Amino acid sequence: MNLVVPLPCTCFNNTDNSLPAIYLAYVVKPADTLPDIAASGTSHLKRHLERCANRPQGLTFEDSDEENFVFDMNELRKEILNFIVEGGHSFTIVEEQGFRKMMKRANPKFIPFSRATTKRYLLKAYVLERDKLKDLLSNVSDDSWKLRKKILRFRALAPPYDGVSIANEIFMFLCQWKLDDRILSIIVDNATYNDAMITCLKRRLVPRGGLSCGETLFHVRCCAHIINLIVQKGLTCISGILDKIRSLIKLIIKSSHRSEEFYDCAKKIFHLDVKRKLNLDMLVRWNSTYKMLGTSLYFKDVFLHLRSSHASFQSYIPLEHEWEKVSVIHNFLELFYEVTCMFSAVNYPTSNVYFKGAWMVHRHLLEAEKGPYDYLQEMVKPMLEKFDKYWSDYNLYLSCAAIFYPRYKVKFVEYCFSKLYGSVEASRQINLVLGTMKSMFEDYKLQYASTSPIVVTPPPPSTSGARNYFDDYDHFVGTSTRSQVGKSQLEMYLDDDPLDLNSQLDILEF
Repeated sequence: MNLVVPLPCTCFNNTDNSLPAIYLAYVVKPADTLPDIAASGTSHLKRHLERCANRPQGLTFEDSDEENFVFDMNELRKEILNFIVEGGHSFTIVEEQGFRKMMKRANPKFIPFSRATTKRYLLKAYVLERDKLKDLLSNVSDDSWKLRKKILRFRALAPPYDGVSIANEIFMFLCQWKLDDRILSIIVDNATYNDAMITCLKRRLVPRGGLSCGETLFHVRCCAHIINLIVQKGLTCISGILDKIRSLIKLIIKSSHRSEEFYDCAKKIFHLDVKRKLNLDMLVRWNSTYKMLGTSLYFKDVFLHLRSSHASFQSYIPLEHEWEKVSVIHNFLELFYEVTCMFSAVNYPTSNVYFKGAWMVHRHLLEAEKGPYDYLQEMVKPMLEKFDKYWSDYNLYLSCAAIFYPRYKVKFVEYCFSKLYGSVEASRQINLVLGTMKSMFEDYKLQYASTSPIVVTPPPPSTSGARNYFDDYDHFVGTSTRSQVGKSQLEMYLDDDPLDLNSQLDILEF
């Protein structure tokens, strides 16, 4: 029996065994051996295939999916629209000759369409996706109890950039998405136009019943931004030392020779880890300044060692008392850095930890104000002024979120207030918070027939500052009691003892 080796060229047809002509090429007979085939050679067949004009562009097999393929212009148009959106291309790309020629080459059945058609279909797709998202927003969590976080709009505003214009844009958007009666709070930074925007939105939303619990919890300032303002204000007190350190680092990292000499000295003489590199800070990001101070202190001995051989270092290396000041301030800023990392977490909801972080910062500032270092006291004064300016009312809205955390509840908030204000003022603050929570509960009870399960997340990583500040919390819980009047669902929750701060919690068993 002969073996037919198919080659995609009709020029090689030399048999008539009923196979399609396109498959007929080279016949191997039973008597042929590999040396015989090699002797006769097949290189001429390969060369012929490379230059043959009769060679077809492709093969068609009976079991191929290509025979079942049905061209759908609508599906192709959707893919082109996705290509435009994901790549940020101009709508006019569909009218370019190169694009149309490419699509015609890929499929002759392609029907060209204009940029106006592109715009029309994209708007239709946007409306469909928007309606899907509206349905999705009917529940704040999905079946796996993960909170939803969606970017609903990103828009460049035309001048004027004032609070009223921004409020108009936000209000129009809320009405369009039918969210004007479902707003709890809005988080903004400290820009003046944001204050005007908040005032304007309140006037519009409160009469429509669009704010939960009235306007008590509506305006929330960005906690990470406030920490940045507080620390930046304090760093101005040591601006001279910071300028020295920046100039010293620039002098080293801008020269490959000096940089190589610096790290070589650090490794061979002081046995330091040279994977840790010198880095300049960004003036608008205080945490980069904190890291710069840390690396400078780490390589302090290297700076001092190279001072004798580099005259250019003399004017930039801080004096000994300045190094001591840098060390104290770096240790002081450590808590701010840890709290910022706590606020900036993305793998779990953080609303329940803001009160704890803000309270730790507040107590840290008060203790530093009474500390042994005069320069630190001077540094803390403007920081406390910034804190009081932006966070004087943090007790209310951050306390409510903390109380709904099963590990904190009222006991934790009461403990924190007592450390700052004493028992009398702490009791007044707690009553204010509980009154606000009960008012919110009554509002929700009127709107919803049933309550939703409480989502409890694992505790965030503990910080060194947190361990120092809460040593006597367990004793406080065991010695203090609070009485609750009535037995609503909220009060039943508040009556239960809080869980241990570091306990493991199974949400399905809670």
